[in-house]
Amino acid sequence: MMNRMVFRNGCLIDPATHSESIADLFVAEGKIVGIDEKPADFPHAEEIDCRDCLIAPGFIDLHTAVREPGYSHKGSLYSELSAAIKGGFTQVCVPPDSDPVLDTPSVAEWLHHQAQRLAKAQVLPIGALTQNLAGLQLSEMAALKEAGCVAVSQTYFPMANTQLLFSALQYAATQDLLVIHYPIDSAWQKKAYVHAGKENLHLGLAGMPVAAEVAEIARVLALLPETGARVHFARISSARGVALIADAKARGLAVSADVSIHHLFFTETLYRDFEGYLLQPPLRSEADKDALRQGVVNGTLDAISSAHEPQNADSLLAPLVRTPAGMSAIELVWPLLVRLHRELNLSWCQCLNAITQGPARILGLNRGRLSVGQAADLTILSPTEKWQVRSETLVSQGKNTPLLGQTVTGQVKATYVRGTKIYDGTTQ
Repeated sequence: MMNRMVFRNGCLIDPATHSESIADLFVAEGKIVGIDEKPADFPHAEEIDCRDCLIAPGFIDLHTAVREPGYSHKGSLYSELSAAIKGGFTQVCVPPDSDPVLDTPSVAEWLHHQAQRLAKAQVLPIGALTQNLAGLQLSEMAALKEAGCVAVSQTYFPMANTQLLFSALQYAATQDLLVIHYPIDSAWQKKAYVHAGKENLHLGLAGMPVAAEVAEIARVLALLPETGARVHFARISSARGVALIADAKARGLAVSADVSIHHLFFTETLYRDFEGYLLQPPLRSEADKDALRQGVVNGTLDAISSAHEPQNADSLLAPLVRTPAGMSAIELVWPLLVRLHRELNLSWCQCLNAITQGPARILGLNRGRLSVGQAADLTILSPTEKWQVRSETLVSQGKNTPLLGQTVTGQVKATYVRGTKIYDGTTQ
């Protein structure tokens, strides 16, 4: 009888089976044990009324910068995992660009230990592809996988040596490790965060052309047939990038791709008055934004990432060109998906697939679905409740979002991990 619950009157959204239905959901000992029909030997349970709400699998994020170890002035495991569960996320991938870099089992084990102690969202470490992310020597990928890393990546640290990249892809393939690649040509990495488009003619800043993205995608695609690697392209930002991914999939290459939630809503016009928050890759044209949205709709882009990167307030006081790239977003993904649902006339399954079943498939996780026997990682969602985005309403230590001051629609009401409520709409 321990930990028995029945969720009543909610609309169950299962992206894995493309089903949306009003039904009861039965949970016992951390697992889903019944849908619609009460299972045998289920005499007593806590009843949770989910009227007017959606019940979805717990969200999974492909990039959540928790800023620990090493950058606690920007965020902490406690603050950013608290923000994650407030946003409905039960599992988050943590990139390797910490201090020390996540290139040894000890850092991965530290993250696991600290996350378990906090009992919030589950941390999925991404190991460094090269030692210290320096792009000179390969990391010990076998040891990183053994320590719990679900993938390896350079994030936005350059790796100009194509021969070394080829060897890295081969090594990852021998370990059946996913390589998450952030496609920007090394000549532009960390040197330009504004789109080299018509808006930048007014700004006159160092711009990053779409060519920086497509050239790097093409370089990696050229290596794949001879390496056997699985590659996920993170944060595609352009129409040409989407087209390259679609072509690679049509040719049967083992690739997947995501888009950041920012790039589905904001464009290069955000910087028109030398204000806003820089991103890497940069926000691009309206046509690029439309192509990215279409890529989500037709499945070319497999997932949507929060690309959550909190920055401390002091670092954002500098002129635009000297501010660090990144936005705080993990608490705002659901309201933005509600907006996407409305603007593109998408089903809830289509919207939620991009942050549940899509990331689970990419990472090879047995998550992102509602079915009997599945772990009860659940998110209870209101698609109609409104709230105002203010610094004091954001749990993340980073408040760097252009949505500050705006009223948004869509509220996470509760988050459960293995049947345990870890967020109830008020706790942090």
